[in-house]
Amino acid sequence: MEAFDSGFTPVSLQDEGPKNATQISTQTSQTKQKHHSHIAQTLEILREKYLSSNRIWIIAFSGGKDSTCILQLVYEMIYYLPPNKRRQTYAIASNTLVEAPHIEKFLVSVVDSINMHAKQNNIPFEVLQVSPSLKDDFWVNLIGKGYPSPTRTFRWCTDRLKIIPAKDEVAKITNKFGSALLILGTRKAESSNRKISIEKRILSEDGYSQHQDFPNTLTFSPIAEWSTDEVWAYLSTHKPLWEKDHSELFSLYTKASGDECQFITDINQKSCGGSRFGCWVCTVVNEDKSLQGFIESGDENLRCLNDFRNYIKDLCEDYSARADYKRDGRAIYKVGGRGPFLSHIRKNILKKLLDTEKNFKQNGGTELISDAQILAIQKQWDMDFDFNKSAILLAKEAGRMEEFKIEQSKILHKEILDEVSSKELKPKEIEDLIGACIDIYNTTGSRGRDNASIKIKKEIEKLLEDKTSKQVEDA
Repeated sequence: MEAFDSGFTPVSLQDEGPKNATQISTQTSQTKQKHHSHIAQTLEILREKYLSSNRIWIIAFSGGKDSTCILQLVYEMIYYLPPNKRRQTYAIASNTLVEAPHIEKFLVSVVDSINMHAKQNNIPFEVLQVSPSLKDDFWVNLIGKGYPSPTRTFRWCTDRLKIIPAKDEVAKITNKFGSALLILGTRKAESSNRKISIEKRILSEDGYSQHQDFPNTLTFSPIAEWSTDEVWAYLSTHKPLWEKDHSELFSLYTKASGDECQFITDINQKSCGGSRFGCWVCTVVNEDKSLQGFIESGDENLRCLNDFRNYIKDLCEDYSARADYKRDGRAIYKVGGRGPFLSHIRKNILKKLLDTEKNFKQNGGTELISDAQILAIQKQWDMDFDFNKSAILLAKEAGRMEEFKIEQSKILHKEILDEVSSKELKPKEIEDLIGACIDIYNTTGSRGRDNASIKIKKEIEKLLEDKTSKQVEDA
């Protein structure tokens, strides 16, 4: 196997990764020899288990050092098998759509490189990228529905952004091929909690365990006994078969601080907030040390992202930004807690995000929110409070969606609104009118908007008629 002349060799840095050439050059030949033996042993175990079963293998790939290590081991094991011994194998890479932009770019390039090599060499191996649906999307829930920024006690994002997309993809594979073996890059040396978790889950002599949330799926951690040094040793001395090497991975670990984000498969795993490969908007942690590490290492263009992340974290604790009712209509004075973000706060968040995106793009960055996400937010606002297509208007103000044509509202009748404004309506009367209009609009559904328009018009006319009749009586 070709050696990877990267200038890096492993060093005992726990999960901090390689730092500099002086630290990295301390590994002894005795450690190297021991590790080569460990690699050979792990490869033999993988080969034996792969050939002894027809179960489909799925590697959980997050892009970090551990998942990269196990993916490369499995891929190379399959590559060196006779063609008739190979079978379809997958890796799943989760894209939450709020990954740190520089990490997302890196992961896409790695996935493309692996898939291209597999296709060119007729290797039945594919890395599948999974993302949340629009209904589970981070921006649609935060800005569209007004969900508060995630916290340790209300971590609504993990299930929607990571677990459900992965679970759905695994279900597709198992429905097609039968049972699957989910290969994890988890290691006991990561932490005492991880060691307990791994040992607790092993249920068979083969070292497999049944996944509690993924049906027809066993899990296996081939590098559970590997140390951090051994992971780095393998990556630094073994160039992958695909074109993209590990030099950028080393650079990412050198720049950033924070823990590594494992592939999330259940809600009990800790948040990836503040990790090298986590979401840039994560508010579960107090501060994003990883993002700050990149900024301090020279990636100044990421500062505006960190500022926005801090903004939505602080906003969650601002009770004046939250409604006095839950999304299901329950009053918080009865059930406790706080409600969703108020409508004007949601508008402010979107405006702030679009301003942040503009700043980020001016400094070489990419889009932070897509047109499809903005339209999904608008659809939610239409149901909740908005008749003016405010999300699309905010996007246009920021230079986005300039060619998108906004249809004139069939709900707001200008001539009637002018008449309403000319009357001396009491605040309670206006409040009741708005509430009735929104109820009508929400209950008619998307196919009945014309009927909603007629009903709302009648509701306004009725109020005006009642008002005029009362004025005549009073006179």
